Amino acid sequence: MQLSIEPKELRNRVVVLVDDVLMSGRTLMHAAGYLVQAAPKRLTTVVLVDRRHRLFPIRADIVGLTLSTTLQEHISVEFGKKDSVYLS
Repeated sequence: MQLSIEPKELRNRVVVLVDDVLMSGRTLMHAAGYLVQAAPKRLTTVVLVDRRHRLFPIRADIVGLTLSTTLQEHISVEFGKKDSVYLS
């Protein structure tokens, strides 16, 4: 994993980890595991869309939108003049 700052600079600091779509939890779990090794004061997880199809034991502290979807559906989050979420 690559960060714009050194992990040792996160020690005793508040870290906010943001993910666009939380589905299985794999991405969030790996990123959180890496960041926890840096011993932050607090780690808060934020996701824009939670699909609730967990394979990993992790949850988001702050969720923008929770969607009931099937595994076959795809979620796209686009930022621009009108931020939007598309389900296909």
